[in-house]
Amino acid sequence: MARIVVILSIVLAGCDVGSINNATADGNGSGSGSGSGSGSGSGGCEAISASPPDGHHNAGMSCVAAGCHLTGQTGTNAPPYAYAGTIYTTSAGTTALAGATIFIKLNGVEKKVISATNGNFFMPGGVEGLDPPTNAANANTRVSGCPTVSTPMSGGLVQGGGNCNNCHRPGGTTSPIYLGN
Repeated sequence: MARIVVILSIVLAGCDVGSINNATADGNGSGSGSGSGSGSGSGGCEAISASPPDGHHNAGMSCVAAGCHLTGQTGTNAPPYAYAGTIYTTSAGTTALAGATIFIKLNGVEKKVISATNGNFFMPGGVEGLDPPTNAANANTRVSGCPTVSTPMSGGLVQGGGNCNNCHRPGGTTSPIYLGN
């Protein structure tokens, strides 16, 4: 087990999520995440999960869109999400990162989700998660994979900003979301 921790420490020595700065934290967060948005966090460092949820489709695609996971316009049997995206190990966006913790904060409430085996993360709105960001209520986000924690994004998520892969993807307006060297 100690060998795994040392290896993860070397691999996760730096981080960046789009246009944010790197930071290291040694605190512990609270709450739980399952890929569906349960729990609330206090902002500490979360280790990479050894048992991430199953990621079964469309990594890197715009998730919160009509015909997919957009509230009121979902695809067949698809649940609606307020926030969703994909996280990678590098800014190139070629290798998915499973088990990272993504924190999303809106109106003073912070919840977290764990990235799935294909790097996807997703959070419903309402009671189970957080409502989508609006122009009046901006959300903020950061990523953790101890020993490295990102600082919050430099700009808040505004209305429509819960569709993370819309901007953060290879060839997008902002680099893919990643936590790594």
